[in-house]
Amino acid sequence: MDYVDMLLNRLDGEMESKVPAHALVCFSHPETGRKLSRMVSEVILSRTEKSLITLLYFTPNINRLMEEEPIDILQSKMLTDFKPNSEKSKITMRLFIRESADWDSEIRKIADEQNCNLVFVGFNPYEIKLVDAEKYIRLKNDLSITETAALAQFEEHEADILKNISSLFDRNRNATCLFLDNGVKEINQVFIPVLCKADVHIFSFLYQAALKEKVHVMVWDAVGILLSDPRMQKLYQQIVKKSDGRVQLWDANKKIEKEFMETQDLLIIGLEGWRKLAATPLNWKKSLPSALIIKNTTT
Repeated sequence: MDYVDMLLNRLDGEMESKVPAHALVCFSHPETGRKLSRMVSEVILSRTEKSLITLLYFTPNINRLMEEEPIDILQSKMLTDFKPNSEKSKITMRLFIRESADWDSEIRKIADEQNCNLVFVGFNPYEIKLVDAEKYIRLKNDLSITETAALAQFEEHEADILKNISSLFDRNRNATCLFLDNGVKEINQVFIPVLCKADVHIFSFLYQAALKEKVHVMVWDAVGILLSDPRMQKLYQQIVKKSDGRVQLWDANKKIEKEFMETQDLLIIGLEGWRKLAATPLNWKKSLPSALIIKNTTT
């Protein structure tokens, strides 16, 4: 059974996910971690009451952190602050604090030890800007440019982050999601481009987002995949039906303007779609909101 059939069966109520959702949420700035953990809780809460979020907080100096506040008190405060305001009884949350420069390896180690099946990594604009992440993937798309030459075009701390992100996407077998915070406050408007069939896995995230009453999702079928593939079309229609009209399809006859993009709170896109979007000259990309870039599970 392929991914489209699996999602269709789940939407038809014929099959439920047998594996509890266990997300690893990684960050180095608490505000980014707070935003990301609350976003993740909305994605996974409806799957099972056994859902679990493990928080992984990276700090440059754990001893200095402990001088400011005992570690157990800090952990307790962060867990209280990070838990979603509703449905708290349905989710278990725990926190690890690590001092590590090699955070790519540490994330994969913790994910393996804790049996996580979803990995989320979040950065704020001071760590890496959305425009720089796009520039990096565009450079990587150019086969004439080496990895070293691509990274040389960024500041040292940016290059280090980009190199670790690339390594995590390449080496982590679990579904891996990169959150690039561009100032999101609340998530009410979500924009989801469909740029290739390989990114069908983002439809599970589309469905979960659409279940929230206050969230409206705009799907951009950029190259006509939903119209040309009957199973993809059926999958989309099933999601629309279950969302009570909160999911809409962008009118292909209308041009996307930056004014529309400025009204959006979150971009959800697959990794392959992100590569295609980065390679396409579009004026409205300068107005992209915070982004969640998702790589599917690999075997």
